[in-house]
Parts: sequence; C-alpha cells; structure tokens
Amino acid sequence: MEVFAVTIFVSLMFAVLFAALYLAERVQRRRGSIEQDALLPLDEPEGQRVTVPASSTHTTFSHD
Repeated sequence: MEVFAVTIFVSLMFAVLFAALYLAERVQRRRGSIEQDALLPLDEPEGQRVTVPASSTHTTFSHD
C-alpha cells in the first residue's frame, strides 16, 4: 500500500511543478517565448513587403 501513496505523492508533485512552471511562463510577458525569438529574423517590418523583380523570375541558363 505504500507504493500507492508514493505514486500519488510523486504524481501530485509533478502536477504542482507543471502548474508552477506554466504560470511562471504565462506571467513572464516582458520577452517572448523561444519560438517567437527564433522567428524574429523572418519578421518583416510593418508596411514593407519583399518583392521579387520580374527579370529574375524568367532566368534561362545555357548549357553550351
């Protein structure tokens, strides 16, 4: 019966740890998450779009 008590205790500790880490992540708003930081180089400034010149889309290569 002690095995059940230890199992329940460890499960509750994991649940408390998960809740504490989750709340700490939600409260921390001064910087973004790791996923957001990783995508920052791809972020375009507001109002600017990257356009591809028309001449570069129809490039032909000669194999002579």
